[in-house]
Parts: sequence; C-alpha cells; structure tokens
Amino acid sequence: MLLTTTTLIFVILSLVVTLYLWKMKWYYSYFKDRSIPTPPFRFFFGHYKTLWSVPFLSRQFEKWTKELGSVYGLYEGTRPVYVVSDVKFLHEVFVKQYSCFNSRRLPFITRLSTGNHIHLFAADGNRWRRQRHIINPTFTNAKLKLMSPLIENSIDTFMKKLEKQEEKEFNIYESYKQVTLDIICKIHFHYLFSSKSRFV
Repeated sequence: MLLTTTTLIFVILSLVVTLYLWKMKWYYSYFKDRSIPTPPFRFFFGHYKTLWSVPFLSRQFEKWTKELGSVYGLYEGTRPVYVVSDVKFLHEVFVKQYSCFNSRRLPFITRLSTGNHIHLFAADGNRWRRQRHIINPTFTNAKLKLMSPLIENSIDTFMKKLEKQEEKEFNIYESYKQVTLDIICKIHFHYLFSSKSRFV
C-alpha cells in the first residue's frame, strides 16, 4: 500500500513538472511563433535579470533596437512585451486603430482593485476608455495654448539644469519625472486658484 501511494505521488509530481515545463516552453515560443526577434533570455526570469543588471535601461533598449530592429519582443518573466520605436506603427496603434487597443497592461496589485473609485491610472478596458473620453476635452488645441507659457517656463528651467550637468552620461529619466510633475502642479494650481480661469 505504501509503495502504491509513493508511486502515485511520484507520477502526479512528474505530470505536474512536465505540464509546467511544457507551459513555460509554450510561453517562451510566443515571439518565435510570430517571427519576431527577441534577445537571449533566461528560463523563468525572461529578460528581467538583464534589465535589472544594466546601469541604464535606455542604453540597453538602444542596443537591442540597433541589433533587432524597430519592433522586437521581451519577456517580463513569462509575459511577452513588445518594444516598438517605429513611429508609423505607433501612430497606427494609438491613433488610427485606437478603438481596437483601448486598454493597457496594469501591475498585478492594481488589477486587484475593484469598485467605482478606480482612478485613471488604475483603470483598464472600457472604464479607462470612458475616463479618457471624459478628460479629452481638457486637452484641445485652444486649451493647450493657454498652458504653453507655464510649460515653457518649466522646460526653460529644466534646460538650464541640464546645461549645468557635469556628468557626460546620467539617467535623465529622473529629471523627466521632475519636470513632468512640475508642469502638472503649475498648471493645476494656476487654474485652481485663478479667479479668471478660462478653463471653467
């Protein structure tokens, strides 16, 4: 009886391991089946280990783009992700075919959020499309022109800081985040406290 139980457990474990390996192979054949190039990756980790180890992500993406072209694939663990730098392709997806690509990938923790309180950055699918449709009138050409002086002021300050940058190579992403937040806050508080706001 003991031998039979041990054998059964062994068979079940073998089947589970076999199924897992087959599933992983199926995940990692995604780009190969579509004839899309991808850099060498590691089992289970995909390209995470490479991305974690490089000092500058932008340099790594630039290197892969030179080697593989303007459209290639990466694996975040087992999740396939497209990396695209073809402007015409992006315009086709985000503008002309927007109705077919109205969602985006969300982090796992964000996907657990439910209810009507979900904000723009945590929404996906039809909810995200509806919220985007509601806020789109805020970004008409006329309203963007009203924002231009504030945006230009932040960009001028940003450019002056870049001129003082002594390092030949640095991570500009942090600076981009700072100037983006600076622009958002300036516009928000300017029109929030302006008694003659033309945005109302």
